[in-house]
Amino acid sequence: SIQHLDAAKIRSIWVKNETIDASLEKQYTDEAVKWRNVLKRLIKIILSIIAGNCALRGNEGSLKIKCATEGNFLRTVRLLAEFDPILNDILNDENQKIKYLSWSIQNELLDILFTELRHLICNKIRSSSFFSVILDSTQDITKQDQVSLVIRYTTLDFEKKQIQIKESFLGFYLLSHHGAANYVELLKNTLMRLDLNIMKCRGQGYDGAAVMSGSITGVQKQICDIVPNAIFVHCCSHNINLVLCDAAKSTRKIQSFFDTVQDIYNFFSSSSPRWAQLAFGEEYGNKINKITLKKVCPTRWEARHNALFSLKHRFVDVLKSLSNIQLSSSKKDEINMATTLKKKMENAEFIIILCIWEPILKSLQVVSKSMQSVNLSLQKASTQLESAILIIEKLRDQYDQIIKDSRELCMKWNIPFKLSETRQRYAKKYFDEVDSDRRLTTTDDNFRVTIFYPVVDTTLLQLRVRFKGMKTVCNDFIILMPEILTSMSDELIVKSSYDFINKYKEDISSDFTRQLIIIKGYLSSKFQTNYLKNMTIHDLADTIVKEELTSIFPDVFIGIIIFLTIPVTSASAERSFSKLKLIKNYLRNSIGQERLSSIALLNIERQQTNDINIENIIDNFANKKARKMNFLK
Repeated sequence: SIQHLDAAKIRSIWVKNETIDASLEKQYTDEAVKWRNVLKRLIKIILSIIAGNCALRGNEGSLKIKCATEGNFLRTVRLLAEFDPILNDILNDENQKIKYLSWSIQNELLDILFTELRHLICNKIRSSSFFSVILDSTQDITKQDQVSLVIRYTTLDFEKKQIQIKESFLGFYLLSHHGAANYVELLKNTLMRLDLNIMKCRGQGYDGAAVMSGSITGVQKQICDIVPNAIFVHCCSHNINLVLCDAAKSTRKIQSFFDTVQDIYNFFSSSSPRWAQLAFGEEYGNKINKITLKKVCPTRWEARHNALFSLKHRFVDVLKSLSNIQLSSSKKDEINMATTLKKKMENAEFIIILCIWEPILKSLQVVSKSMQSVNLSLQKASTQLESAILIIEKLRDQYDQIIKDSRELCMKWNIPFKLSETRQRYAKKYFDEVDSDRRLTTTDDNFRVTIFYPVVDTTLLQLRVRFKGMKTVCNDFIILMPEILTSMSDELIVKSSYDFINKYKEDISSDFTRQLIIIKGYLSSKFQTNYLKNMTIHDLADTIVKEELTSIFPDVFIGIIIFLTIPVTSASAERSFSKLKLIKNYLRNSIGQERLSSIALLNIERQQTNDINIENIIDNFANKKARKMNFLK
C-alpha cells in the first residue's frame, strides 16, 4: 500500500541517518569548510604580496573585466584560479555574488593579521624577564617624521637549549614635535597600549642626537628617571662612523682627498657611457662586470671603506678611462674634468693617503659589520673593538710598509714617487735653540708628521673616548665573564658582587654572591683554562640552560639576561627605514599611518608570520561582524 511505501522510505532514511536536520547540518558544515578554505588562500596571497613589498591594489579593478591596473591581489587570485578549483568556482560562478575579494575585505584581513602578529610578538616580550627599547626616526617621502620602535629581548629555545637574542619591530609612529618629552611620551603611551611594563626596561639604544642622548634633558635621562636601571648605550655603529668623520677632518689634505674620491665617482656616475666603459673595462663587448666605484656617503657606515677599496682595486682602470676621455672626447668640459682628476690621482700624496686609509677602514669595517648582528652582545663588541684598536696601533709603526705599497701602486702607472715640496720659511736661529725647535727638512718626515700620525692618532683617540661608555657598562658586568670570574678569589667575588647586588636589588637577591662562588668552581672543574679565555657571557648562559642549572643559579642567570638584553646598536631600527622607503614610495605616498605600520610589521617580521594560527585569523574575521556566508563549523 501507499502507507507501507512511505513508511519504508522513512525507515530507509532513518537507517542511513539522512534526516532533514542531519542533512542541513552537513550542508552547513560543508559551506563553512568551503569558505574557510577560500579565506586561507586569500590570507596566504596577502602575506606573499606584502613579503615582496608590493601593493595589494591598483588604481582600479573589477572581477568582471580584466585590466592592466587591477592590482597584485586580483591578478594573483586570477592566476591561482587557473590551477585551484576552489578559487576557480568562486571567481567564475556567475550565480555566486559574494566572493570576499573586495578592497574592504583585504583591509579587514590585513588589520586582523597585523593585530594577531603584534599580539604574538608582545606575548614573547612579556614572557621575557626584561627588555630594552631602541628608537630612531626619519622623514618619509611626505616629510612626516616616522619613529621606529624596536624591542630587544631574550627567549629560551627549549629544543636547541640555548638563549636567543631577539630584536622585534613593533611599528612606525608619527611624531609632530621633536622634543625629548615628545619621544618619552610616545614611548610610554605605546608600551602602555601594548601592555608592556616599562619598569622591566633594562636598556636603551639611540643614536648620538642631543635630543636622544642628552645627559640632562635627553630621552635617555628622562627614561632613567623613571627606570634607573635602564642603561643607555650610544649606538656603536654610529659611534664608529663619527670616529671616521673626525679622522677624515684631521687635516685639510685628508678632506681634499675624500672630496677628490667623491668627484671621481660623480664624474663617472653622471654619464652612462663613462660608467659603462669603467664598469666593464676592456671587456666592454663581453659584458664582464667588475668592481664598480662607490659613493662616499658621510652617513652610511661602510661607505668610505667601499669607496676606497673599489678605487684602489680599479686604480689603473680609472686612469685608463680618464686618459681615453682626454684623447677621444669632443666635449671641452669633460676633457677638463678628466684632466683635473687624472692630475690629482697621479700625485704620490694621493696614493699614500689612499694606502693609509684603506687598512684603517678595513679593520673598522669588520667591527661595524659584526655589530649589526642581533645576537651580538656588548662583550663581543668590546672585544672586537679592542682587536681593531690593536691593528691600528700596529699600523702606526708600519709607515715604511705603507710607503712600499704606495710605490708599487705608482709603478703600475709609472707615476713618479715624489712628494710635493713647499718653500720653507727659515726661522731665526738663537744661541739657546735645541734640535726639537727645528723644522722638518725632508718631505717624507713632514708627510709622516703632518698627515699620517694625525690620521692614526685621531682615530685611536676617538675610538677610546667615544666607546668609554660601552666599556663602563661592560665593567659593571665583568664579574659574570667566565675568564674573570674563575681567576678571582672568593674574597674578591664577595667584594665585587656587593655593588652589583645594590644596583640590581630589585632583580636579584643577596644569594647572588654564593651562586657566583659555586659556579666559579663548576666552571673551573668542567672547562680547561684555554676554553675559559674565549668563553663569553652568552656562552655561560647557554651552558646553564643546557645543563639545566637555571634553578640552581637563578640570580646569576638573571644577571646574564640583563646583560644580553642591553642593545649594542640601533641597526634594526635603521633597517626598518629601508623598508619604509620601499613601502611608502612616490607611487604610494598617500598610504595611511595604520596601514603603513601594518604592512611594515608583516614585512619586517615575516618570519614570525609562520607562527600565526590561520584558523584563529578566520575565526576573528567571522566574529568581527555578521557575515553573509558561514565560516564557523
